[in-house]
Amino acid sequence: MYFLDEKEVREFEIIRLIGKEKKYWPVSEISSILNYNPDAIYKALAEIELYLAKNAPNTRLITKKGIGVYLEKPDDLPLDAILEKYMTSSVAYLLMDSSFNYPHLRARQFYEQHFITKSTFYLKLKRLQDILHKSHLSMQTNPLRIAGPEIWVRECYYHLYWIVYKGRTWPFRSISREVLVYELDEFLRKVDVYVNAIEKEQLLYRLAVKYMRHAQKRYVEEMTLQDCVPPQVTQFIRNNGAALINDVPMQYQDLEEKYLTIAISNLMYPKARNSVAAELITWHRQQQTLPYRIAASFFDAFAKCYPDIIIEDNDHLWLDFINANFYGLSLPYLYVYQDVRAQADYFKAENPGLWMNLDRITMELFDSKRLKHVSAPPVYFCYKYMVLIVERFAMRKYEPQLRVALFTSQDNAILNKLKSQILRRLDLNIEISTQDIPKMVDLMVSETTTVSGNSDHVFIWNFPPTQGDWVRLEERLKGIRDGKLGMD
Repeated sequence: MYFLDEKEVREFEIIRLIGKEKKYWPVSEISSILNYNPDAIYKALAEIELYLAKNAPNTRLITKKGIGVYLEKPDDLPLDAILEKYMTSSVAYLLMDSSFNYPHLRARQFYEQHFITKSTFYLKLKRLQDILHKSHLSMQTNPLRIAGPEIWVRECYYHLYWIVYKGRTWPFRSISREVLVYELDEFLRKVDVYVNAIEKEQLLYRLAVKYMRHAQKRYVEEMTLQDCVPPQVTQFIRNNGAALINDVPMQYQDLEEKYLTIAISNLMYPKARNSVAAELITWHRQQQTLPYRIAASFFDAFAKCYPDIIIEDNDHLWLDFINANFYGLSLPYLYVYQDVRAQADYFKAENPGLWMNLDRITMELFDSKRLKHVSAPPVYFCYKYMVLIVERFAMRKYEPQLRVALFTSQDNAILNKLKSQILRRLDLNIEISTQDIPKMVDLMVSETTTVSGNSDHVFIWNFPPTQGDWVRLEERLKGIRDGKLGMD
């Protein structure tokens, strides 16, 4: 939704929030969650009510004074469908979609077809231009088209359609999904690689964008890291994916083959056999490619933080890091990188110590004065690295250890049950004592107030613990853990 303006973003977020639960939402609660002032929310609700009346049959806002607002919709109408319709009704989306599908459409034709005034059109265009400018792209008006390096333009369109539809709808009106499915299935069969349903749909979206650009005679003419693509990879494309580039003039085929390494690397290469991965890693090491050198510098710094984690030279993890670096260096200006922070926070909450180390390392690695090469923001690499590491290694044990003393007035069977529940439910590095109070205890947990000690170290809950008790305990322990970070 990066292409929506400030007003549209506010309305989008309100619809998304109040559509999550069948309940009346007080304006004060909406204000608290979304951090908008009540006046702005009331204005947005009025606009949403008008929008739903016009664009969403059988869906409406019900407002009860002093209680809140309720989004009434048919049970068989997914919230995603309402949000999708909202995004695709925006002028910015219509502009980008038109520039993709109708390369000869001119500005005047656009705003007359969509019954938009000339002044509104240029106002919306100006904001879209500002967004695209941050991605080092621009929107030309006569005819309407996004201008810039071809691989950046394609990725811009891919993210536009994936953010809006996420595979629920096939948005490419001029391209047969069935034909692409057949070609992709043939390719996957030849290379003997399995992709799940979402990964397959992402590949189909990317291929659709590529084919549409080819139909408009738009080909890759430059690629900053073309020398970082192993010859084994381009040969792999030639041997198995000829049908994917058979409509490309000869003079563009080499770069189009290398472009495909960007389009499919994040999905395909992590699934490569270890023998293939070792061969590719060796090539990068011999050539000392930039993605490899960054990965090597990272692993050196990582080893200093976690010396007992051994990563061998031919470990598949090297290839995963090289590919993440290749993507972030090849496509440095994607606007969607701004959304990575929210995804990163999901992992950061469970591994704050790891995040702190990775954040420091990536900030140093991708410092513009040191790298001398434009790249995606460090948070992108920090997030990618964290996902790869957490998937591979049990990192919880490296987080600050929490020493908990657990007591109960119930019998030992209940005590042991509570202990196992805490360890199972809370994704924290916890050591629980049930016999005595450790000398350096962080928290004493009990359902009885007879537990003695500093009240700052005592947590009283119910027996059996309620859902609220579990939430409070997790928040309390996370607060203690976060306070320990950097204290070693």
